Amino acid sequence: MTDVNEQSFSAGNPGGHPGRAPSQPKPKAVAPIWRFSPAPKAVVQSLRTHIIPKIVLALRALPVVATSTVAPREEANAIEAFAGLAVGLDDDAAFAHVDTLLSGGSSVESILLDLLAPTARLLGAQWETDETDFVTVTLGVSRLQRIMRRLGESFHSEVHPADASESVLLTIIPGEQHSFGLSMVAEFFRRAGWNLCTGPFTSHQELTSLVQNHWFDVVGFSVSSDRRLDELKQDIGAIRRSSRNRHVGVMLGGPMVIVQPGLMATMGADMMSVDAASAPQQARGLIYRMTHGV
Repeated sequence: MTDVNEQSFSAGNPGGHPGRAPSQPKPKAVAPIWRFSPAPKAVVQSLRTHIIPKIVLALRALPVVATSTVAPREEANAIEAFAGLAVGLDDDAAFAHVDTLLSGGSSVESILLDLLAPTARLLGAQWETDETDFVTVTLGVSRLQRIMRRLGESFHSEVHPADASESVLLTIIPGEQHSFGLSMVAEFFRRAGWNLCTGPFTSHQELTSLVQNHWFDVVGFSVSSDRRLDELKQDIGAIRRSSRNRHVGVMLGGPMVIVQPGLMATMGADMMSVDAASAPQQARGLIYRMTHGV
């Protein structure tokens, strides 16, 4: 088992091994979107009617926890203030605030669940009520994702599992967009010591080939909309037929499992989870049930 527990596979390379992901240099600031030529009307319409609503739905369904001891109004003010930093002109302000919290004793888990997730939800809600625009939401979520990646290594190092060899593939339906929520769930699996491989994948065939050539105890899908549910059901069927692990467990998460509680049975999955922090433990329970026929 590796320290980072991140597996990078090629579908045609069954000899792939988990390894430490190379550290990424700090991204350079890019020119603001509004400096470019206006997008064609068709593109703008597609953003407004298809892409943005899906982003908002995904943000609103991020993990919610009730462990904070801070007064609700004080907590809301802190989240609003941090959201302002995330979309502000100073590219380092939000990062500096998180560093201050860490120095003051806040855990990485609390920052992920009590700060980053509710901030992302707030940005989505602000767009939905026309308090902010798509460019601002995109900027803010992009910074939150960079903060989450930076926190990832220290988050993993908070816990050192003695002997955890489970492997999980976390992805979205091929053709969907990568979600902030899926990235957060992946951090909790890393922290719990899982060998981890994450999507998205360019095609359904690539996904099927991967589970055929590599052993996974669990395959998890984050489902953000109902537009590709037929494809999801086909993917789950193909995974069961082709998987190198004949007892592979399939779990679902994401906004649609909240909107459609019966989705698990409809899609032919084995489990659903709406809680990022407890998903790894739930997945371990799923492995036991799959291997013992419970």
